[in-house]
Order: sequence, then C-alpha cells, then structure tokens
Amino acid sequence: MIGAFNLKKYFPVRGGVVGTQYLKAVDNVTLTVRRGEVVGVVGESGSGKSTLGRMLIRLLEPTGGEILFDAPEEEMVKYREALESGDKESAEMISRKYSLLRKKGSELRKLRTRMSMVFQDPYSSLDPRFRILDVIMEPMISTGYLRGEEARKKALDLLEEVGLPRAFGNRYPHELSGGQRQRVAIARALSTDPELVILDEPTSALDVSVQAQILNLLKEFRRRKNITMVLITHNIAVVSYMADRVAVMYSGRLMEIGDKDDVLTRPKHPYTMALISSVPRPRPGEARKRIVLKGDPPNLLSPPRGCVFHPRCPMAFHECGWTAEEVAEDINYLVQGKYYNVFGDNVKVIPLQDKVKVEGANPESIKKVLEVERENIRSLTAVKEVTEDSLLIIHAFQEPKLYKESERRSVSCLLYR
Repeated sequence: MIGAFNLKKYFPVRGGVVGTQYLKAVDNVTLTVRRGEVVGVVGESGSGKSTLGRMLIRLLEPTGGEILFDAPEEEMVKYREALESGDKESAEMISRKYSLLRKKGSELRKLRTRMSMVFQDPYSSLDPRFRILDVIMEPMISTGYLRGEEARKKALDLLEEVGLPRAFGNRYPHELSGGQRQRVAIARALSTDPELVILDEPTSALDVSVQAQILNLLKEFRRRKNITMVLITHNIAVVSYMADRVAVMYSGRLMEIGDKDDVLTRPKHPYTMALISSVPRPRPGEARKRIVLKGDPPNLLSPPRGCVFHPRCPMAFHECGWTAEEVAEDINYLVQGKYYNVFGDNVKVIPLQDKVKVEGANPESIKKVLEVERENIRSLTAVKEVTEDSLLIIHAFQEPKLYKESERRSVSCLLYR
C-alpha cells in the first residue's frame, strides 16, 4: 500500500558561531504498510514518530528518501532489493511509476482524497471559526471529491457514523467536549473515503473512558471500510489493542519492526526491551525486572555515530560507535576519581582521532583497571589495545541496518548481523 525507503527529515537550525546546523528528526527510516493493515509506531517523545507520519502523506516534504504509494507488495520488494544492490535503473523505473514525491498539481490533489490524518490535539486541530459541518466538508470541497449538497449530506451522515447527532453540524468547536471534537476530527479524516489514515496520538488528550470509545470507533471503521492505518502513539496498551505490527523508533531511527505479539511479548532490541519493561503488569504474579536506562536521549543536532542508542545501551559492545571523546571521559573519571590512589596527580587524559592518550600512567595499571571496569562501563569495551606508551586504540565502529531476526521481524542492532 505505502512504503517509505531511507526516509530523512533534517530541519535547519540557524544561528550561533557554527552557522546553520541540521536537526536530524528522521534519519534513514524504511517502513512498509500493507493494505488493510494497522502498523503502530511507538517510542519516546521526540523520537520522530509524528514527523514520519506527516511525511508519509506529504504534509512535510522529506529531505531525502522515497515514498511509494499504492505499489503492489512485489514492487516494494523489488525496489528494496534494487536499493540494496545499487541497481539505480530498476529503482528509477519503479519510482517513476509509484513515487508519491513526484506527484504535483491535480495529480497530487486527486491522491489527497485517498489519504488523511487525525491529529493529536482535538482542541487545536479544528478551526474555531468554522461550524462543525464546514469542518467535515472542507476536505471534500478542497480536493474536489464532492461539492454542494452531496458534500453536506455526506458530512451529516458521517456525524451519525461517529456517534454525534446531526444537529451538532451547526455548532462550533468550542461548544464540544474533547471526545466530541476528536469524533469530528475522525469524521473529517474519513470524509473523502481514504484508503490510508495516519493517526497521530488520537487519544492522548482524552480521558481514559473516552479513549476506549474512540479506539472502538476506529476499530469499527477499519473493519467496515478496510482502511490502512499508521497509529502513532507512546501508549503500549493502545498499540496492543489496535495494531497488527509494531515499529519502534528512537531518536529518529527505526530500532525494531515486527508482528505485534512478537515485539510486545518477546522484544529483541535492547531499547525495545527497556521500553516494554516500563509497562506496569496488572497481575502481581507477572512482575518483571524493570530496565532503567542511564542518561538522556541524544542531541539530534549531533547524534552519536554508529548506533544512535549505544551511549545508553546496557548491551553495547566495541563496534557500536564509541568515540575517543566518550572513552576519554570515562577513563578520566576512573584515573582522577575512583582509582586516584593508583594513578596520582600527574595523569592527563587526551582524546585523539580514534585513540586516547593517558600521559603519566603505567600501561599495566591501565590494563588492570580496564579488566575490572569493562563490564560496568560499556564504553571501555571499545578499547582494542593499550600500547607501551599508554595509548588506548579504539575499535572501528559499524553502522547498524535492519537485520532480519526472523521472517516476521527485523532489528536494527549489531547483535543480529
């Protein structure tokens, strides 16, 4: 139905002494959604979920990558294989036929009727100057899907379908509750009979009882109309109830994707494990160990090299992307703090290009400290060797890809190469 390949969105951040920098909100994400499927996209706030959703229907223009819309599944597979093998000619042929990014003018406007979005906040996504009837009619009229009395009749029918009286058509958004507004937003999104709907946190601003009503409403529409959905949320329970497959994002990257039951009950990526471990269990007998991640999500103006999750990962190893600066920071803590009595005052730690110089330290003492602390401080696994002149050589890093862990799941982690 729709496929995003190596999708990127970089936002320019101007000012400061370094000039224009780019915030990498979405970086190299590949995601396909089959017809009639619900794919849940989960992750922390700021992981790029909403940016990805907006790009999928071109509310935001990607910085790079490709989006194929209404392409058969076999064409999606051929396109992915062409990208991986460097077959530019085959990729270009498929792209010309199905690319959403190449559509313009009337052709794009016609496609707009086949895709829509339900936004997170029902209080800001509806124009307060429009009557509810006009809110629902607007997509039909602006895309040319329906006009006049036909659009009006469909809008009134949709009000009933989402559980609101027809008389609400003459009201304004401020006269409705949060749940009622979100029902209007759903009616607006379905007004052009779309095949693809992006749901961006559709229940997060609502009371729990109203959330259940909205989710049941969405599930019923999906059953009756065979709508393809991308459900963006941080609520694992919502994904468990609604989705067929789950994609996990972290700091603009896709960490893991697979069938819902596999990902939620048997997570493979270390980040997914930590995410699922934070969900409370309702039964005391099902208690599990909580994985508490150290540190904060990275600065997306200068994300970590290699795996973007490696600075917080409890399973990170030598190839995951440690820099000389990261290793030097931890070495400095050890020699000038915890092992001060071993090294004394005259030690100086200097990060170099993929090396760390420890001036004034005995190399044998450094090796002993590394042996003791390597399991506790993950960055020390990146030290390949310690030379006779106390130079710490850092391992070369690898950039993880989505590796197939099984036919039903892919994981972006070097553990699954």
